[in-house]
Amino acid sequence: MEIQKVDRRFVLWAGITLILLYLVILAGSVVRATGSGMGCPDWPRCFGYYIPPTEQSQIEFLPNHDYNKGMLIIANDTLWRAKDHFTSGASFERVNWEKYPKHDYAEFNAAQTWTEYINRLCGALSGLASLIMLFFAFRRWKEDKLSLGLAVLHLIVIGYVAWLGKTVVDSNLNPWVITQHMLCALIMVFLVSIIRYRTKSMAGVFERVEVTGKMRALLIFSLVFTLAQIVMGTQVRQEVDVLIKTSEDTTRQTWIELLSGKYILHFTVAMVLALMNIYIWLKLRKQFNIPQAKVVLNASLFIVLITYGAGVLMHRFAIPAMVQPMHLFCAMVLAGVQFGLILRTR
Repeated sequence: MEIQKVDRRFVLWAGITLILLYLVILAGSVVRATGSGMGCPDWPRCFGYYIPPTEQSQIEFLPNHDYNKGMLIIANDTLWRAKDHFTSGASFERVNWEKYPKHDYAEFNAAQTWTEYINRLCGALSGLASLIMLFFAFRRWKEDKLSLGLAVLHLIVIGYVAWLGKTVVDSNLNPWVITQHMLCALIMVFLVSIIRYRTKSMAGVFERVEVTGKMRALLIFSLVFTLAQIVMGTQVRQEVDVLIKTSEDTTRQTWIELLSGKYILHFTVAMVLALMNIYIWLKLRKQFNIPQAKVVLNASLFIVLITYGAGVLMHRFAIPAMVQPMHLFCAMVLAGVQFGLILRTR
């Protein structure tokens, strides 16, 4: 009886960790779509503060002001970092400051700063939940060593993602680093999903649905397609970012016309992926007679249609800013749900 109680707590915290992971993914999607990745130009603090500034005046040079080591200001279109703790004089003195060594990005936008800061707070909450999940995994390691190993691996991936977050900022939003960051978030979702399903299965409260080998292969192929679409989508988004920065004459209405063939491929594969998931739903809806499994199957169809619909909206209406985070977030959720379908079948 005691083991069952511990199992329920473990499953509960695995579920909380999974929800917080998706919250981080949502926050990251908003950061990516709003271009807020450099809202905090340093890491882990933000302009050298634990609570970021809200006004431009807070990061401008102030006379007779106490500065702590690591605080950042923007002066003469340059980002400067305080070398040590000091009280400033009447004017800016170069001897007390060094140019920020990681990059030369020197802009402040309060909305972007707080968008990025909230994203980091969500990541911290997710890390805390993961530690609690690991604690319960240690408590039951005699019954399930594999789940403990997966929980440890999950924590290692969190550490790597945290390092990637720093690298994203230091590299001024390197596209490949951003892509790694997103894919690692999905790896964490997959690991926690395995832990939840495995624990519930060992407790006898989880049942898999039997499908044909071809159908299971199609489920795996659909997940691979989705992952490829996420990677391709980040590359398309990078092309849009380049257009915004380098082409002063372009407007939102002309972005799609100027994109490369990657966009056409991305849009075409999205249609194939949607049709594939509709086919899977039609084939499995009668076999999935277990209530929880049926919910996951129906969710996969609903999310793929929402994701594809958001893509169509962006294509038709010049990539509306509000639709971009929804499109990316739904694609990430779809990958998690598809992985859940694979775990629920045999």
